[in-house]
Amino acid sequence: MTEKINEINVLYVPPKELKNNLSKINSFTKEQSKAVNDIGANFVVFQGETDGELIEALKDADVAINQGHSISTDIYSEIGNNGRCKGITFFGQGFDKLDLETATKNGVILTNTASFGTEEVSNHTIMLFLLCSRKYVLHDSLMRSGVWTREYLSPMGHIMGQIFGIIGLGNIGRAVARKAKAFGLKVIAYDPYISSWDAKEYGIEMYDDLYKLANDSDYVSPHVYLNNETKHMINKKFFDSMKDTAYIINCSRGPVIDEKSLIIALNNNDIAGAGLDVFEKEPIDNDNPLLEMKNVAVTNHYASYSEVAWTRGNQQVGEEAMRIALGYWPMSVINPDVSAFIEPMKQSKSWDLIKKDFNNLL
Repeated sequence: MTEKINEINVLYVPPKELKNNLSKINSFTKEQSKAVNDIGANFVVFQGETDGELIEALKDADVAINQGHSISTDIYSEIGNNGRCKGITFFGQGFDKLDLETATKNGVILTNTASFGTEEVSNHTIMLFLLCSRKYVLHDSLMRSGVWTREYLSPMGHIMGQIFGIIGLGNIGRAVARKAKAFGLKVIAYDPYISSWDAKEYGIEMYDDLYKLANDSDYVSPHVYLNNETKHMINKKFFDSMKDTAYIINCSRGPVIDEKSLIIALNNNDIAGAGLDVFEKEPIDNDNPLLEMKNVAVTNHYASYSEVAWTRGNQQVGEEAMRIALGYWPMSVINPDVSAFIEPMKQSKSWDLIKKDFNNLL
């Protein structure tokens, strides 16, 4: 058993801009390599640049941890059922840049760390909602420019009794719902993949019409992955359906909102304002009109960050890698349909239990 563990190789693929900065890489991988080191497997840092070099390195790896390196479709045909490396784990939640179909057909397991930032993102969503509802950006700007006035207070909602619409009831959506209800908001939601019974358990009223939700909400917050179904799901038609006193909040992915339509809606006063952590183009252009609007609160895509969350997320990505390497089904699989293309795996377990089982065998 120990000999086999010693033969397990986990390949860490860093962002290309860090490939020559080993000290920086080591600071990033301290937590990611923890599970690997727990049982004496090998943590190897990829130091190449090209896809060809990466393919060669993957031939000697059992699993890969990817952090910001672009994975081309060609790589999938060299791993999974076609090679030694059985999967790739990714730090973060999004997977819009991955070819899931090709990976699945080649038996490549893909995972992320979807749960690591649930509390942070939901807190950030509530923060942006409060900044919007209390017109913070406008009044902060007035105060800093020497203007003390109450001329621009109205209209301002009462919050308690208002309606908070959530699109997507995953981990983050449910956390936002729980926190919004604490403010006395009525929470409604749209998610065609969640049953009304599940929503009832959380005290949420489900809508089966996205535009009816837009029409009824005082605040709308999407919490969805970016894919063909969700790209620009919040568009001109959606903004036309919203109240002119309503706000849009976005801490999911920038392209979920059609930004051009958002800017038009704001300029025409079709909606009251927005709170945005993500944008269609990142980093955002300095001349983007959204940055000049006093009814728009903006942050630079850091909603998921806290030291606690990122430490745990980095640990999770390493634990997922080791689950794959040891033949366990991962906790957060991006492409669950891959199970039909690979040999059966052991039931998923917490890393503490896997580590305990391993230590008992020594």
